[in-house]
Amino acid sequence: MNEFVEKIRRCLERHDMISSGDHVIVGVSGGADSIALLHVLAKISLEQKFKISIAHLNHSARGEESDADAQFVADLAGKLGLEVFIEKQDVPQQRSQLKTSFQEAARIARLTFLKSILARCRAHKVALGHTADDQVETVLMNLLRGSG
Repeated sequence: MNEFVEKIRRCLERHDMISSGDHVIVGVSGGADSIALLHVLAKISLEQKFKISIAHLNHSARGEESDADAQFVADLAGKLGLEVFIEKQDVPQQRSQLKTSFQEAARIARLTFLKSILARCRAHKVALGHTADDQVETVLMNLLRGSG
């Protein structure tokens, strides 16, 4: 893991992604990608002197499983000593109201949630662990940052 952490640290430095004093909101779904990202950033934040907080949106898509994901993220935040923001939204209902796909309704809900957390915390950046298939979300996050 140390070699992996070092590669990420060098990438962050090379691209000037996170600076000392920044406050980074880490979007954590409970899945492997976002958990790995959280652990890496938590480790790097200690030496680079930036603050991280966790944001988790419970989409209410899988009933008790969605609630269990939220509890897992809350427990993990406690173990890591990190501030956590968890919100529950009824995305299936929002999907019906918006007359769109579940994925699109979920993206809109996440974007709105993350924007509210950024404003509330006066945070500087959002970090998301996602795959290359999530290009639409990447575009939305770039728009949120103002870089199109």
